[in-house]
Amino acid sequence: MLRKCSLTLKILLIITFININHCFELDDKDELSCKLVQDHAKMGFVIYDIGDVRKIGPDEVHRIRSKLVENGVVVIKNQTLTREDQVVLSSKLGNIIVLPPSFEGNDPEPGYPEIQRVTNYFHNGTWKGKTHCFGCYWHKDGDFQENGYMFSLLYADQVANNRSSTKFLDNCEVLGRLDKTTVQVLSRTVFAISVRDIPDFVKATEEDYLLYPNYKRYNGIYTHPGNGRRCAYVTADLVTDAGYTPDLKPIFEEVTERSVKYRHFWEQGDVVIWDNLAVMHRAGTSGGGTGPADKTPRMLYRTQSWL
Repeated sequence: MLRKCSLTLKILLIITFININHCFELDDKDELSCKLVQDHAKMGFVIYDIGDVRKIGPDEVHRIRSKLVENGVVVIKNQTLTREDQVVLSSKLGNIIVLPPSFEGNDPEPGYPEIQRVTNYFHNGTWKGKTHCFGCYWHKDGDFQENGYMFSLLYADQVANNRSSTKFLDNCEVLGRLDKTTVQVLSRTVFAISVRDIPDFVKATEEDYLLYPNYKRYNGIYTHPGNGRRCAYVTADLVTDAGYTPDLKPIFEEVTERSVKYRHFWEQGDVVIWDNLAVMHRAGTSGGGTGPADKTPRMLYRTQSWL
């Protein structure tokens, strides 16, 4: 009887570990540390037993949105989506966002203006080249919009398992890791985001630029509207109400270096959803010894919706 109880306890501990423990990067090296995040946010939280997301109803929608607001990044495994399926799913989870045609990087998805192609091949089958990298810097999607409270949904339609990755950092959890002086400076800082400064949109048209505010402003310390957590806002371009502010570069580096990070290694059928007010993200390096010259198809598709 005692041995049975001991075995049951071990099984429960393993299940608990699988469900609540995650692997995070503590710096920008490739060393991983598995730990619990003390403020209850678990980037990369896997939502089990959701089934086929094409068939979700109001209860499942509420569950996904709740876990997203709670954790910042959620993962749903083993899905099969067409482009139409992804648009429908994103529309169920929130009001879907359509970016202007010139923001598509000369590679629009035919018939689906809601979708951005995060791929290493153009739609016509041409390889984009070894220098192509979409989102290879720490950023937040949509922070140039009048309303920056949105999620991004990225679906892996075709990838070599565990060969490519996306990295996330928690803007809220990191606040407790920053120096007191850094927090004081951020509390006095207002960042000014312009759509014209987004590296991925440098070839956009003037007509499309004019659809958005000249600058969208964010306080350096802000309260997340969905979960009440206090968060630190920083951007790589270092533009504030005072203009370009290079003195803030050490603060940007402190935030990106000290934050706990979650690195998602992509597998075919993954759906990853993240809250852009809670986290920043960037393209990660390839795994398995591959590099930018690797021509293995990496076909991911992104949609965005308001939270």
